[in-house]
Amino acid sequence: MIITKKHESSAVNTFKNGSPVEFFSARGEYLFTKNKKKYLDLVCGSAVTNLGHSHKSHEKAINKVLKTGIFHTGTRLTNQFREELYFKLNSITPDYLNSFHLCNSGSEAVETAIKATQYYTKKKNIISFSGGYHGRTMGSLSLTHNKKLKDSFYTLKNVSFFPYPGTYKNKNTKFTEEECLNYAKTFFRNKKKPICAAIIECGQAVSGIILPNKKFFQEIFKIFKKNNILIIVDEIWNGFGRTGNFFSFQNFNLRPDLVCAGKAMSSSLPLSVVMGPSKILKTWPPGIHTSTFQGNPLSCAMASATIDEILKSKLINRANKINQILCDSLSKLNDLPSIFEVRTHGAGAGIEFVYPDGSANSEIVKIIEKQMLNRNIIVYAGGERGNVLMLIPPLIIKFNNLKNSLNVLIEEIYSLKKRKIIV
Repeated sequence: MIITKKHESSAVNTFKNGSPVEFFSARGEYLFTKNKKKYLDLVCGSAVTNLGHSHKSHEKAINKVLKTGIFHTGTRLTNQFREELYFKLNSITPDYLNSFHLCNSGSEAVETAIKATQYYTKKKNIISFSGGYHGRTMGSLSLTHNKKLKDSFYTLKNVSFFPYPGTYKNKNTKFTEEECLNYAKTFFRNKKKPICAAIIECGQAVSGIILPNKKFFQEIFKIFKKNNILIIVDEIWNGFGRTGNFFSFQNFNLRPDLVCAGKAMSSSLPLSVVMGPSKILKTWPPGIHTSTFQGNPLSCAMASATIDEILKSKLINRANKINQILCDSLSKLNDLPSIFEVRTHGAGAGIEFVYPDGSANSEIVKIIEKQMLNRNIIVYAGGERGNVLMLIPPLIIKFNNLKNSLNVLIEEIYSLKKRKIIV
């Protein structure tokens, strides 16, 4: 860790909150220190390790690739693992999403979707949403709403931000669904710019587990379709079982034009994908958008194993059971004035803390994060304003372990109330 701190770029998050715990091994929902001290992982590497750590299906997939000796082919040569992944992706997506563009990260997938829609429509302008998080490369950062992440850089100026229900319009007040839909209708009545696409999350995760009603998504999709706007759904966080379906847009009976996925797709190795119809992803010429490690055999094999395990072990059903546990356990916090809201979306939850005047209390979240770490449970701070305690358990977590960890969390929060640190 000393060497890491000496040489690592300060832009990396490693030492954001002091010195982190250093882990040497992992299995299932646990991470282990050098001295075999175990920590329950309720972070999942930011919604990546949905299958937990060292899953047998992943070990088997890696060994299969190792035996071939093919770790890299580039994009001008195909390999069996990439082909197998295309077959499996095609089996879990709606029939019309039958073309795939593999990438290395969620940000790259968003970049790909931007370029694909611009090439296809011959238009340049894009719509994103308040609270939206789509990555930190220049194109994806341009679609990300957080000004703190953007102010130091010259991002694209062809992005219009629409309000998203449940995100903040001022210090204490949030946008309603009606306000958001009315804004969109007014925008298109007065529209002057040619719009190629809109990008949206069907439930914002990084902003603190914000989930509008089904009606909002269906209505905003109708508005976009009516105005011939291609719709990109960002499933990078929500995809591959986290929200009680393979993809969150399926929960709302939506028909996006392009879908970006990543993170839990391989459940650990760098891999992402843009999924779309042939009419979009097969119209641009070879080489116009590619990358060196695209379709890496190891990552592809891991993703195929992840899909197989989600189906075999019915992890989507498990995500719904985890949601029920989160709802039942965390309901005990609803009466605390210091907690603005407890929100869940599939196998994920966000607990938003505020001061008596309604402003964001990010400090208390940092305190709880440290207290939980002292109890050998890993959680983290998130949300638009840094005041949301995020819970992101792996889909394979034992239910008793989850229930016990939530009891510890509630105990720690009530201890703060007892000491009058919160009300």
